[in-house]
Amino acid sequence: MNTRLENMDASKSANDVALDAARGETRLTLAVGGYDRTRALLEGRVKPEGIDLEARNEAIGEFCRRPVYEMYDVAEMSFSWYLMAHCRKEPVVALPIFPLRMWVHAFLFCRSDDSFTRPADLVGKRIGVPRYRWTVNLWMRGILQDHYGIRPQDFSWITTEEEGADFVIPNNVPVTVREGDDVEQLLLNREVEAILLPVLPKLFRQRDPRIRRLFPDCLNEIRNYYRETKIFPITHTVVMNQALWKRNPWTAKSLVEAFKAAQAECIQSYTDPKYLTLVQAPFILEDERAAFGPDPWAQGLEPNRHVLETFVRYAHEQGYIDHRPTLEELFAKNTCSL
Repeated sequence: MNTRLENMDASKSANDVALDAARGETRLTLAVGGYDRTRALLEGRVKPEGIDLEARNEAIGEFCRRPVYEMYDVAEMSFSWYLMAHCRKEPVVALPIFPLRMWVHAFLFCRSDDSFTRPADLVGKRIGVPRYRWTVNLWMRGILQDHYGIRPQDFSWITTEEEGADFVIPNNVPVTVREGDDVEQLLLNREVEAILLPVLPKLFRQRDPRIRRLFPDCLNEIRNYYRETKIFPITHTVVMNQALWKRNPWTAKSLVEAFKAAQAECIQSYTDPKYLTLVQAPFILEDERAAFGPDPWAQGLEPNRHVLETFVRYAHEQGYIDHRPTLEELFAKNTCSL
């Protein structure tokens, strides 16, 4: 594994390296998205104890497209890809840190002039996705089956990119590959009836009147789902080089604590709405806490056990993995109680 990217500041002087050694620090590379909850770590205000960290802010999509565990010592990673890599016994281990969660209901779109208002309306219809394997899709298909009684094979899926990550689409699911096509254009052309993306569609962000969310009151749909399940879907985790962890297991604990400290700094910054550039900040904060509790972004294995076990079950049911590992197998053992 290449633990130093050539285009990072990997070429410290001999004096710098000697100074690190004198301090007893271990030099590690880290790649993570530039979220408000990781910013203190990226900007160096929070430092993992005993680690000289070279941190890089990467585009979120890169953690789903590239084998980041071969490029960095520590990196954010698509949770579904990590689960597959673990079950294939690749040399990577996760930390119980979850930098990205997504309300996947909010990423299912259809044309505004269609009458669809619920998942059942799409049975037998075509859904366009860039890749079938995306973690967002895995969650949405699992939710559709658990909560709406609709199986993945009840739709036809149209993909526009190669899957990657050694993922094989299950034989019992109808998938057509239209490599190079644009998912949003397929919707406008009526070549699909709905689209499911890992980002908000460009057309929607531009307020194009031709596109809308499937759920007419999506926020209420999400709140009802959370009230019933207590699940805020986890889409990314943080992974590290397995050999590094076995050689220096203390680094895993140090990193977990640093991620938690960075998030705590972020949450503290939201306690007083006067400091936020949001017109409705006082009401937004009150509403968030009433609907989702005081800590919906909680880190660690135990606070997320139900969410993680649900995800592993979905991955097994949908053919991503051939068995269901325990959560304790998925995460560095010395971090499971943190």
